[in-house]
Amino acid sequence: MSKVSVIIPVYNVEKYLSKCLDSVIEQTFKDIEIICINDGSTDNSQNILQEYAKKDNRIMVVNQENSGLSVARNIGIAKASADYISFIDADDFIHPNFLKILYNVIQETKSDIAGCNFQKIKGDSDIIPKPTTIKAIVNTSPLQVLLHRKNYIHFNVWNKLYRRTVIRDVRFPEGICFEDWVFNTIVFDNAKNFAWINQPLYGYRITNNSIMRSSFNEKKLQDYVCGIKIVYDYYKNKEKLQIVKRTRIARTVKMMMNSAIRSDNKNIYAQAKRELKALYNQKLIGYRGLSFTNKLKLFKFLH
Repeated sequence: MSKVSVIIPVYNVEKYLSKCLDSVIEQTFKDIEIICINDGSTDNSQNILQEYAKKDNRIMVVNQENSGLSVARNIGIAKASADYISFIDADDFIHPNFLKILYNVIQETKSDIAGCNFQKIKGDSDIIPKPTTIKAIVNTSPLQVLLHRKNYIHFNVWNKLYRRTVIRDVRFPEGICFEDWVFNTIVFDNAKNFAWINQPLYGYRITNNSIMRSSFNEKKLQDYVCGIKIVYDYYKNKEKLQIVKRTRIARTVKMMMNSAIRSDNKNIYAQAKRELKALYNQKLIGYRGLSFTNKLKLFKFLH
């Protein structure tokens, strides 16, 4: 059995897929299985995956109808056999020592999750700066670090390595965008220790196809609402509910409001108003955790 399962959802990324796969295959940490979920790609991605699978028997290719990123990742978790799990996006790539460093840090510090900084990659660039001295910062309150307003570890899943036991039965919410923050806000509650490497070992490619760069619409608005409800439902009977409400949930409310305002779409604004009122009346959201400016914005939405 491999020590690390690398899960790579793939959808129409033929331009960058080889770079991603090469970076995983060439890891100095060799004891891995590579689970690629082809999410109904209509370009040449499936052929690329099959060619790589012929060359490296560590690669498993799973083909499915287009069902979205969360479904692909959840299938990857179900297929994974290793004790540690890494999620890599198919248009990104990793430093040759990415897995070795994170795995060793987890072993040395007895952490449940290890993460690292990342390098933003624009266009076709493929350079990650050579890391300097590797020093792990270990925190015994992982959720507190994740929820901190200066969240230097980020809510992304792709710059982290997870001990399988900390994921338990948590899965990515299917059918919504912004699934990472929901997944991590729950998983980090299961973790006892978190180790952070403040070196960029992951290349995060910024493309025009990014969900974050696409225009705000009713679907994204509903996805924010769905995420809030899932997280609230998980924490509603826990002592940590209030800190989650005034940090991560408040941050999501701010993003909802600002996105609706920037969209300059009266229908989206009206829909955001209805959703925020409903969340407020159900006591899922409140004013705590918002800046004075954002409190005023929320007041306007509610009244």
